[in-house]
Amino acid sequence: MTEAPEVVDIKDEAGYRLAMATLNKQNRAPVVLRLLMGAFEAYRQARRIGWSRPWNKYGINTFQSFRLRFPADSTLIDLARAVLDADCPDMPENADSFIQELLSDPELMGFIFVHEFEKEGQRFEGATLSFGRKTGRRYRDRLDLIVEAPIDGGSIGALSRLRIFIDPYRGIKPPLWESALDASTSAPAASLYAELGRLSHDWAHDADKLWDHWTSRYIDYFGPRRWPLTNTPFHVESVAPLEQAAQE
Repeated sequence: MTEAPEVVDIKDEAGYRLAMATLNKQNRAPVVLRLLMGAFEAYRQARRIGWSRPWNKYGINTFQSFRLRFPADSTLIDLARAVLDADCPDMPENADSFIQELLSDPELMGFIFVHEFEKEGQRFEGATLSFGRKTGRRYRDRLDLIVEAPIDGGSIGALSRLRIFIDPYRGIKPPLWESALDASTSAPAASLYAELGRLSHDWAHDADKLWDHWTSRYIDYFGPRRWPLTNTPFHVESVAPLEQAAQE
């Protein structure tokens, strides 16, 4: 803990660059790297640097992350368009225009984040389909579709909600448009949910698809499952026999 004080609170660009250099070296104790990463993320979040957004951080535990590649994964673009067309008839014109431009961008980037979410005692499990692109060196435009089902004890219910965040980078401002919808009767949302569940299994051990940067070991909102579920549509890592015996 004696190594941390000068880097735990990042107040300016010089401190930010020092923190980045220190993290990249990975030569501090894990507890120091975790403290430093927390300060680093807070600095970036306050200035909207990079990919991270509040709805992917607070109350979230992400236990699977996949990187998309286009046009190979363009089916997910089609599924996203179908959801937006069916479930967002009141979307403002400027938000719709941004989506059309983003999803047609030849430099489109994408991720899937499979997560647990908890707020005010309510628990959900689900996945985020996240599209984006670089805008300038540091910033990203974002479009997120989040499909989730409620958790009750050790089991998961049916798909119940859809959250959408349309967030082109516009400086330190809230998203251009966002919505939380009842997804229980949405056929397009159900199709997206089922496909993300399938990919969670298909890509669980695919090194070409898994996003597993070393920094995620020191970020609080990444980690293994906390709530084992008996009927989840998402992948559950099996326990090796010797490890299981040791736990018993």
